[in-house]
Amino acid sequence: MQSETKEIDVFGKNIGMNNEEMWKQCELLKSVAFQTIESKSGRGKNIRIIKEYKHSIPSEVMDRISNSCEYYKNLYEKEMKNRKIGSLEVIKYKFEKIDGEPKIIIDMIKVLDENGCYIKFAKLEKVLNFLSKYPIKFKDNVRT
Repeated sequence: MQSETKEIDVFGKNIGMNNEEMWKQCELLKSVAFQTIESKSGRGKNIRIIKEYKHSIPSEVMDRISNSCEYYKNLYEKEMKNRKIGSLEVIKYKFEKIDGEPKIIIDMIKVLDENGCYIKFAKLEKVLNFLSKYPIKFKDNVRT
């Protein structure tokens, strides 16, 4: 008995693009390829509105676009699951005197992985519990 492995037909990765960029590129292509237009058929009470694709693209190519979107999305999500937070970087901040005392006002925080690579920007209210758990670096250029 042979084990059947179905090979998925997807676009090859472009040089210099990571999985997230490939996923976004495929989604952009999908948004163009899957555009529809409405056309009317019949007269009077018998009128029907039919949606059809705007571009005449072979079904094999449409399937390949859909497969590529799903494939690179899954790769990106798997990649993101395996990344661990390494540190936080305060990007935008300023000094103000409040009630006569100097205070630091934080506007934006960037989350970095263990290698110092960008993961995402964090909402300030969601990062409060992590401030004591990870190293925090302040970016050099201060906004006043």
